[in-house]
Amino acid sequence: MRKPFRSSYHFLAFYLAIVVQLFSLACSRKAESPSQQQSVASKKQIVIAAVGDVMMPGSIQAVVRRNKYNYDLLFEKVALDLGAADITFANLETPVDHKAKISGYPKFNARPELLAALKRSGVDIVTIANNHVMDAGVEGLKRTIDNITTAGLLYTGAGKTKAEAGEIKYITAKDLFVAFLAYTYSTNERLPKRKEKEPGVNILRTDSKADLSHAAEKVREARQSADVVIMSLHWGDEYKTLPSRWQRQVAAELIEAGADIILGHHPHVLQPIESYTAKDGRQGVIAFSLGNFISSQNYGVSFKNRNHKRARRGDGIILSLTAVKKSDRTSVTKIEFQPIWTMREKVGASTVARPVSLAREIARLEALPKRSKEEENEMKLLSHRQKLIIEMFSPQPAANMP
Repeated sequence: MRKPFRSSYHFLAFYLAIVVQLFSLACSRKAESPSQQQSVASKKQIVIAAVGDVMMPGSIQAVVRRNKYNYDLLFEKVALDLGAADITFANLETPVDHKAKISGYPKFNARPELLAALKRSGVDIVTIANNHVMDAGVEGLKRTIDNITTAGLLYTGAGKTKAEAGEIKYITAKDLFVAFLAYTYSTNERLPKRKEKEPGVNILRTDSKADLSHAAEKVREARQSADVVIMSLHWGDEYKTLPSRWQRQVAAELIEAGADIILGHHPHVLQPIESYTAKDGRQGVIAFSLGNFISSQNYGVSFKNRNHKRARRGDGIILSLTAVKKSDRTSVTKIEFQPIWTMREKVGASTVARPVSLAREIARLEALPKRSKEEENEMKLLSHRQKLIIEMFSPQPAANMP
């Protein structure tokens, strides 16, 4: 059993539930009478969804290229879920430079069609504050920003100038004003020299108190006008399933500064979701790592080796947070998550890795009148991954206080 953390953190006291059919929920909302819809709207509540790392390895992009750069096929099995929220957020962990060739690890680059596909799938805003943001160089970053804007997406965490990188991005949804900020621990390629007119990326280096102080100041600025403040952080240790002490310190200080929600990326595996009670009584939510949303890092995993270390790299969630504003104070009242898995499926003559809802895929296989041995093993694998994700995020006893 996991030992309780000895810190000022508390495990989630919020209600955690598995979302089996977000689309069904969305449909039921559409079926409400006008009076019911008005009642819901009067509560001033919104649903914010978030997913993890959007990675574009060479194997996935090769399939997309063979399908006339149809990136939609990568998200078609989760698009309804992403679109059910009022605002959906993702970590775009690849440049999108149309003047450079597409490429996978270690230096990513994708086509602009990826951004249009993300927009159509329901994504509204992406963070580009991550270690791969400079993979295509300075001009590649500039073109990435242009392509994001052309696709109708918002972005946070970097900019064509240092000042632009530091801008707080705002989205209004159902009369709630939501602020987004994003920082990364570093970039793989060196940033341009500190000239104001050169591109910038928001940096919060590990163990840097100065960087943390600067980020906290930006959070306080956002808090002055926003109903909800969301901070995206590219941090932590790759493939570690528990957050570091530094992650906990950063989360605590940013929530004390005014952040409501912290969305973590970079470990490429899931890490816990916890709550933190600020001194002013606000309850902050910390998703230390949302895992991969799409990647090829769980290659070779089957039911036979279902507990291989690479299996965790295929686990992910669609996190759904309900924020409600009452008496000029907004709080997160519900946290839901839908387990997803990067599954390899046939698309024409090719096999592509793409995210699927574990609950729906299991239900589809269970409904088959007759299953092959391959389908039987696939269902067992998916059921096993679903069980592990559910257990990971089940409510835990309150942590011991120091």
